[in-house]
Amino acid sequence: MAIGFSTNEPSLESVTSQLCTSRQFDEPTYDRLCTEIAQKKIYHRKQWEYIYILRALERFGAMQPGKSGLGFGCGKEPLAAVMAKRGTTVICTDIAPIEAADQYWGSTEVRDYFYDGICSWEHFAKHVRFRPVNMNAIPDDLGQHDFIWSSCAFEHLGSLQHGIDFVLDANKCLNPGGIAVHTTEFNAGERGDTLETESLSLYRKEDILRLKESVEAQGNTLLTVNFNKGSGELDNYVDLPPYNRDKHLRLMIAEKYITTSIGIIILKH
Repeated sequence: MAIGFSTNEPSLESVTSQLCTSRQFDEPTYDRLCTEIAQKKIYHRKQWEYIYILRALERFGAMQPGKSGLGFGCGKEPLAAVMAKRGTTVICTDIAPIEAADQYWGSTEVRDYFYDGICSWEHFAKHVRFRPVNMNAIPDDLGQHDFIWSSCAFEHLGSLQHGIDFVLDANKCLNPGGIAVHTTEFNAGERGDTLETESLSLYRKEDILRLKESVEAQGNTLLTVNFNKGSGELDNYVDLPPYNRDKHLRLMIAEKYITTSIGIIILKH
């Protein structure tokens, strides 16, 4: 299958596999979905990941009453509450925190995904369940769902290949016609090398294209990849430690790698 590309600046309105860029924050869709997650808009790539995932699922008709979803490495995301509000039934998964430093992000129960202001607890409890899952060893009894998702999780699985293997294995949890939406770290610099460690790996263009080929070898489709990095002021601003909460689309890691977020959308056939 031919590899598809787009060169225009990415848009949430016509969302595809794409990079986080400042222009998307100024779209009405971004403001609308910020309201749904009960957050004030900030120019931060992590918030963009939440909006991107919701928009992709929304565009492809996944978040509807009667649909089911499965999230991986869900941490303490507000996404499940929005999905429940929309009438979908979801399972959130995460590996149990193993260090004190991970307690902020890791989750151990369904209440970790509930946020006041998105939906009522009674409604949430009817639609959301929690289960511990190791993303490097996805069990076969999670069922098949209309959609799956992960937000900046698979770059932490041990290596670039571990992340790719997760994305491919997770597709077994999709119904035919289902959609997978993942975000991850993207090496946006001009260096040819990248960071690859047990705790964090940065995916380059070539790695994303290798993932795309592997997905399509499964007989599935990874939607058109838009590598346009944007042309706004914040698209050219690189945040340095200590990081700025309101100007955090691009950041420096390990003193030499410029990274941002990329989202990918997979359709299962």
